[in-house]
Amino acid sequence: MKTSRYIQVCVNLQELPDDRLYDYQVPADWPFVPSPGSRVLVPFAGRRAEAIVWDCQEPTYSERIKEVLAVLDDTPLLTPDQMSLIDWLARRYFCRRQDLFRLFLPPGLKAKTEKCWRLAGEPGQMVAFINRLPLPAEIRRDLLKAMEGIKKEYTSVPKLQPELQPYLLELIEHGFVKISWRPQKPTINFKTVQAYALAPAFPGADAAQLTAKQQKVTAFLAEQTTPVATKEILAATGVTASVLTALCQKGYLTKTTLTVERNPFQQPVVPQPIPELNAEQEQAFAQIRTALHQRETASFLLHGVTGSGKTEVYLQAIAEALRLGQGAILLVPEIALTPQTVERVRARFGETVAVLHSSLSDGERFDQWWKIKNGEVKVVVGARSAVFAPLPNLRLIIIDEEHEFTYKQDEVPRYHAKEVAYEICRRNKGVLVLGSATPSLESVYARQKGELIGLTLTQRIFGRPMPQVHLVDLREEFKARRFAVLSPVLKEEIDKRLHRQEQVIILLNRRGFATFILCRECGQVLKCSACDVTLTYHRKPNVLRCHYCDYQTVPPDRCPHCKSHCIRYFGHGTQRLEEELTAEFPNARVARMDLDTTSRKGSHERIYRQLVRGEIDILLGTQMVAKGLDLPNVTLVGIIAADSGLNLPDFRAAERTYQILTQAAGRAGRGAEAGLVVVQTYNPEHYSIKALAEQEEEAFYRQELAYREAANYPPFTHLIRVVFSGLDQQAVENAAHRFTSLLQKALTKLALPPGVMEVIGPQPALIEKIKNKFRWHTLLKTKELVLAERLLPRIVQALHRERRQGVRIIIDENPYSVL
Repeated sequence: MKTSRYIQVCVNLQELPDDRLYDYQVPADWPFVPSPGSRVLVPFAGRRAEAIVWDCQEPTYSERIKEVLAVLDDTPLLTPDQMSLIDWLARRYFCRRQDLFRLFLPPGLKAKTEKCWRLAGEPGQMVAFINRLPLPAEIRRDLLKAMEGIKKEYTSVPKLQPELQPYLLELIEHGFVKISWRPQKPTINFKTVQAYALAPAFPGADAAQLTAKQQKVTAFLAEQTTPVATKEILAATGVTASVLTALCQKGYLTKTTLTVERNPFQQPVVPQPIPELNAEQEQAFAQIRTALHQRETASFLLHGVTGSGKTEVYLQAIAEALRLGQGAILLVPEIALTPQTVERVRARFGETVAVLHSSLSDGERFDQWWKIKNGEVKVVVGARSAVFAPLPNLRLIIIDEEHEFTYKQDEVPRYHAKEVAYEICRRNKGVLVLGSATPSLESVYARQKGELIGLTLTQRIFGRPMPQVHLVDLREEFKARRFAVLSPVLKEEIDKRLHRQEQVIILLNRRGFATFILCRECGQVLKCSACDVTLTYHRKPNVLRCHYCDYQTVPPDRCPHCKSHCIRYFGHGTQRLEEELTAEFPNARVARMDLDTTSRKGSHERIYRQLVRGEIDILLGTQMVAKGLDLPNVTLVGIIAADSGLNLPDFRAAERTYQILTQAAGRAGRGAEAGLVVVQTYNPEHYSIKALAEQEEEAFYRQELAYREAANYPPFTHLIRVVFSGLDQQAVENAAHRFTSLLQKALTKLALPPGVMEVIGPQPALIEKIKNKFRWHTLLKTKELVLAERLLPRIVQALHRERRQGVRIIIDENPYSVL
C-alpha cells in the first residue's frame, strides 16, 4: 500500500481560535513520512510554527499545499492511545487539542530553529550558472566565495552581504540551493557532568612518577568499573580539580561526560516493614487484587474513616500490580501531601518510583518524565496532572482524597482528574480506586447506582478511637462578651497539649492578617481596582493584596474616599492568628502553612519534616493542614470558624464544609493518645456540623442528596457554566445575551422533552470583574451531556463578531465554583 506524502497536523499556537487540522506536504527528497505523534516545523501565516502530526492522508482539495520544514523529534512523543485520549478530552472539556499538549509532553520543548541550506545540484553546474549571470565582477567573486561553503548536507546559512541576497534567491528558484530549518538545542535537556576513568595505558605507568595525591586518585579509580563524576572523585579523595587535569595531561586519565539525573527527592530511601492488614483492609484489598488479575475494567470506592489504613491498601494494591508486570499511578490532591506520600511509597518500592508535580523544577520534571516514558520506573506519585504520565503498561490508578476540588482544573483545559482516570481505565481495561473518608456526592451516588464497587473501612487501625468533637457556640461567647478568636475552651485544651508535649493543628481557612479594611466614617470598604473583591491586609509584608489578580498596594492612613483617619481592620486571617497564638503561648513553637508560606520550592517538605521531628508545637493554616497529614503526636485540632464557607452562594457549600471539617478532625488522635476536636461555630444546628459532632455520616449524605435532587443539581444532572469575559462591559453583556438566545432557539428546534436541558441566565457573575475584565455567565442543567458537547461549540463558533471584540467565551462542565 502506497504511503501518503501528505500529513494533517495540529498547529501548536495558542492564539488560533479553532480546533482544526491543517494539510501539509512532505518534501519529495525526504526518504520518510513523519509518523503521527511527531512534532514538526511548518510554515504558518508567514512564520514558522511547531505542530504535531495527527494523520497521514491525501487532501480533499487541489490547492497548492505547503511543505513541512523540519522534523523535531527522532521518535513520536505521543502514542496513538494518547492522541485518541486528546481527541476525547477536547470534546469532553470544550477545548482545543493544542490546549492539552502541555499535559502530555515534557517541559522545555518549545522549538527554536536555525536557517540551513544545502547544495541541490552539482557544484560545477551552479558555478557555471553564476558565471552566466550579468553581475559586477566584485559581486560575482563574493557570491562564488560564499557558495564555497555549501555542501550536500544541510549546514547553517552564513551571514551574507545584503547585496548577495537577491542572487541567493535566484539560486534557490533555479533549484541549485535548498533552504530548510533545523531545531536548535532545546532549552531543557539531560544534565551532563564531567567524569574521569583510568586510561588504557595506565597499568604500565611508573607509580614513582605520580605525586601522593595523584596516586590517591588512581587508586580510587582503579576500584571503579565505570567513569566517575568529578564531584564524586574530589569528595572521595580530598584533592582539587588541578590534580585530575595533571593526570589527563600525562595520559593516565581519560575525560568524558556522564548523564546524571536531577534528583527531586530530598530524603534517601528508608525501607519500612510491611504491616499486616486487618480484616477490613484484607477484604478491601482482596477485591482489588481479584480485579487486577481478571484483566477487566473495574472501579472501586474505598470509603474509610480517617486513620483507617487506606494508604496501606493502596500500597498492597500497587505491589500486586507490580507483581503482574504492570504500572500504577497514585494521585494526591495537594503538593503539601506529596513528600509524606512519596516517602511511604519509596520506602515500599525503592527507586522504581517517580514523582510529578508543579513544585519540581523544569529540569527535574524533564528527567522524571523521560524516566517514566522509557519504562525505568513502575510507579508514579503526583498531583492532578500526573494522571497523564506516559507510564507503559498502566493498569492501576489510585486517587487519594477523591472528593477534593483540586482534582478539577480551574483554567483551560478544565478537566477533572477523576473523570480522566476513569476514561483511561475504561480504554486500558484498568482498575480505578477512589479513596476518601468523605467521598464526593457524585461518588456516593455512583456507588448507589452500582457504577462504583463499594469498599468500606469503618474502624481506625489498631482499634484506636475516633476523636471526640466539642462544639463551641460562638453566639454564647458573644453573649458572654468574649470576643477573642480563641475561645476559653480551645485555649485551655491547647495549654494541656503543650504541657504534655503533644502537637496541635489549628484550621482557619483565610489567609492574611485582616480580611477587609473599612472606613468607619463613610462605610467605604477598600476593594481591588481591577476586581470586584475586597483587598486583604498582609502584615508581612505590609501590603493590601488581591487574592484574585495579586494586585498589591500600601495600606492607606486615610480613607481614599472621604479622607477620614477612621480606618479599621476587620476579620482574622492566618497571619493575625499566628501573632495571637505566639502572644498567648510564648514558649510554643508556632508555624503557619498557607499559600504565603509555601510558595517557595521545598517549603511543604520543610514544614512536614519539622512536624515529624517534633520541632513544631502548633501548626496553623488554611485547608492545607486538613488534608492527609498523618502525625501520631497530634492530639488536638481546633477549627476557628467552622461555618465560614456555609454562606457562600454555592450549592456545594454544605458538602465542602462537612468534608473539610471531617478531614481536619481526622488529623487528631492517630497515635497512641486519644484525640479531641474543638469546633467554633455560629451554626451548631446546621446539618453538616451536626453530622460531624454526632458522627452521623449517612444522615448527612442522605439529606444532602435529597436537597440536590429536589433542586436538580449534580449528581442528578450535569451543570455547565458558560462564562463571558472581556474589557468592554457592553460587549460582554451582548455576547452573553446573544449566545443564550441562539442556544434557546436551537433547543426549541430540537423539541426536547421537558427537563433535558434547562437554561438559567444570562446574568452578571457573582464576582463581576476580575483582572479588569467584566464577567457574565449562563448556566445549563442537562441530563444529555453528549448533546451539549455537540451543540455548545457550534454556537460559540457563531459568535464571530463578539469574539473579534475581545470577548472570551469559556465552557466549564461541572464547575467547582460558580463565583
